[in-house]
Amino acid sequence: VKIEHVDSETITAETVAQLEKYDAILVPGGFGKRGIEGKISTAQFARTQKVPYLGICLGMQVATIEYARHVAGLPNANST
Repeated sequence: VKIEHVDSETITAETVAQLEKYDAILVPGGFGKRGIEGKISTAQFARTQKVPYLGICLGMQVATIEYARHVAGLPNANST
């Protein structure tokens, strides 16, 4: 397994395509709101591009937020 670190603060709707080179995505746990929108964009990318995604703790929360916002029609969904 080759692991590369990508800072979620650098992921935006415009830069998320940089993840295309990966076979799978792991989003680990974390605390606070720093990088959350990047993690949500990453989860959306993984879902829509059918890239295997493993969310641990906060990583799973952001996948749920992403789904709520973009599939369930709850644009203000967040972890609170």
